[in-house]
Amino acid sequence: MSTQSTSAENKSAEKVPMIATSAVLVESEQVPEGTKLIKGYDFENGVDYSALLATYLTTGFQASNFGRAVEIINHMCSWRLSDDPLPQDANTEDPENSVEHRNGVKCKIFLGYTSNLVSSGIRESIRYL
Repeated sequence: MSTQSTSAENKSAEKVPMIATSAVLVESEQVPEGTKLIKGYDFENGVDYSALLATYLTTGFQASNFGRAVEIINHMCSWRLSDDPLPQDANTEDPENSVEHRNGVKCKIFLGYTSNLVSSGIRESIRYL
């Protein structure tokens, strides 16, 4: 590492408020011996649902929240605009209000997650998605 980059890093570190460094930039502790390694399912070997579910023991994931998430995602995947009634004042002549068009309009699903899921062992599942 050059002297210039070390000097720049030191100046940058000096600008960080002490309260931030004491709260966030703390030294890591050793993991106690015998602690299970946090690791998710390896999708590189295909999908084995039994093995996938077995990895939840080492992902730190709450099963009840997972079950609720599955229900919500399944509903989102099966939803079509035609499932919802047309508003009373809708123009029935408008092509976008036709049954054919409304049957083709699906829910768009965006994946969002917090950084702690990556370190919890869910990272392999997120990578797969």
